[in-house]
Amino acid sequence: MTQILYIPPGTVRVHVHAILQKLEVRDRTQAAVLAIQKGLVAEKLLALKP
Repeated sequence: MTQILYIPPGTVRVHVHAILQKLEVRDRTQAAVLAIQKGLVAEKLLALKP
């Protein structure tokens, strides 16, 4: 049985903001770059598919 969890957009914004502050970055793009630099993203996810 599949269950769906609903999280209001405001809650997501609060959590994203807290993560960005802890990582000391300005936005989600910088957070993604930091994750790539630290090797936290699987190499296969970085490959561009035509």
